[in-house]
Amino acid sequence: MALFMVFIGVLFSGLGTGGAVDLADGLKYSTRMSGTPGLLTTETCETTGTGKQRHTDCYGVFRADDHRLVDRFASIGGSYRAGTVLPVQRDAGGHCHLVGVAPTAGRLAGICACVVALVAGLTALCGAFSTVMPRLGGRIGAALWSPGAARMLGGLLKACGIAFALFGVTGVIGWLAMP
Repeated sequence: MALFMVFIGVLFSGLGTGGAVDLADGLKYSTRMSGTPGLLTTETCETTGTGKQRHTDCYGVFRADDHRLVDRFASIGGSYRAGTVLPVQRDAGGHCHLVGVAPTAGRLAGICACVVALVAGLTALCGAFSTVMPRLGGRIGAALWSPGAARMLGGLLKACGIAFALFGVTGVIGWLAMP
C-alpha cells in the first residue's frame, strides 16, 4: 500500500508541477505579453503519428499587426480549414499561439487543476510516509498540518475548484464562439 501511495504521490506531484509550468509558460502568449501580435492565415494542415501520438499542425502566412514581419512558413498546433484567419502571437521560432479569452481561460483552468493534482500528490506522499513510520509521521503531520495551515490549504483548494469551474465554463463558451 505504501509503495502504491508513493507511486501515486510522485505521479500526481510531477504531472501537477509540469503541467502548471507548461500552461503558465503559454499564458504569456495567449495574453499577448510575449511574442509578435498578428494574424495567421492557414493554408495547409499536416497530421503526423498514429494513435495517441497523432498530432496535427497547420501552416500558413503570418502577418504582424505592425506590417513589419511576414512569415510564409508559420505554424500552429491544431486542425483548421484552409483560409481560416486566426489572431495569434508568433514566438521567435515561428510557431504561433492563439490569443483571446478562450485560450487564456483554458490555460487558467488547467493551472487550477494542476494545483489540485500537486496537492493530491503531496498528500499521498505524506500518507505513505505516515503508513511506513506512523509515530514519526504523526509528529511531522502535526507540525505541518497545524489548524492554520489546514485552513489555508482548504481555502486554496476551494479557490482552485471555483476558479477551475469559472475558467472552464468561460473557456468552453469562448471555444464554441471561435471559428
